Amino acid sequence: MKKLFSRFGKYNTSAFIVMGAGLILFLLTPLLIRLFNFDSDIFGALIFLIGLLMWVIGLIVRLIIKLTR
Repeated sequence: MKKLFSRFGKYNTSAFIVMGAGLILFLLTPLLIRLFNFDSDIFGALIFLIGLLMWVIGLIVRLIIKLTR
C-alpha cells in the first residue's frame, strides 16, 4: 500500500478505491436483487461516477500544480 500511495498519492488512491467499490456494487446487482430484493445499480453507478469525478479533479489539480512550478 505504501508503494501505491507514493506512486499515485493518497487522494488518487482513495478515488480508485471508491470507483472499485461502486463497480463491485454495480456488478453485484443481479445477486442482490435475487437474494435481498435490493436494486443497487443506481447506487453503484453513482458511487463509481463520484470516484471518477474525484480522480478527474485530482488530475486537474496535479496538472495545475506542475504547470505553476
